[in-house]
Amino acid sequence: MQKGEQQFSSRREFLLRRYNKFRHWARIASGVTNVISALFSASMESIMIYTMYKFYTTKDLFVEGRPWGPWAKGSVLWPTFMLAVASITTSLLALTVLVGLWCRRKHNAAFFSLIYAAGHIVAWVIVSVVYRVEKTEKDLWGWSCTDKARAIQQQLDSKKLNFESLCKLQASSWEVSVAEVVIKILSTGVSWYVDGKQKGLKIELVGDIGSAGFNQVTG
Repeated sequence: MQKGEQQFSSRREFLLRRYNKFRHWARIASGVTNVISALFSASMESIMIYTMYKFYTTKDLFVEGRPWGPWAKGSVLWPTFMLAVASITTSLLALTVLVGLWCRRKHNAAFFSLIYAAGHIVAWVIVSVVYRVEKTEKDLWGWSCTDKARAIQQQLDSKKLNFESLCKLQASSWEVSVAEVVIKILSTGVSWYVDGKQKGLKIELVGDIGSAGFNQVTG
């Protein structure tokens, strides 16, 4: 009888160690992913805000033969606004998750939702694709990279408006948006695996010691 109890206790301790191990790594994965996501989003929103600032402060500069200014006639702004809003929203969500992790640090817990992760990925795929597709001679990114903009640049002070620099900055923001998707896909795969392991171990532990006992030993 005593031997059986010892085996049961050893099995429970083994399952509990594994559960705590996966819970620990789930927390780390969630924290690292959201820190990266917050940094990526902050860089994109900074570039978009800077681009809009340059547009609004230079759109009335005098350019010979162009009464509408150095930018494209009838410039399309919504792709820039779209990426800025998506970046700001993602930054806020990432910070919210990080605050939640910090507040639950004593319990070493991490929240994972496949629906939320999938929604995040789909949203950023759409944003990245649309932002790239809408790169024409009318939007701020597309215009900044045209030969016409380079020709106009020769008439302007590069300190006031530098199309080449804006072209590179906006291109880098699109690359970061693609990286955001890749990172989220990889992290979702890892989190899904770890979450599945946690749930499996939880079922075994609850079966052995009950829900009340599980909450007590993992609380």
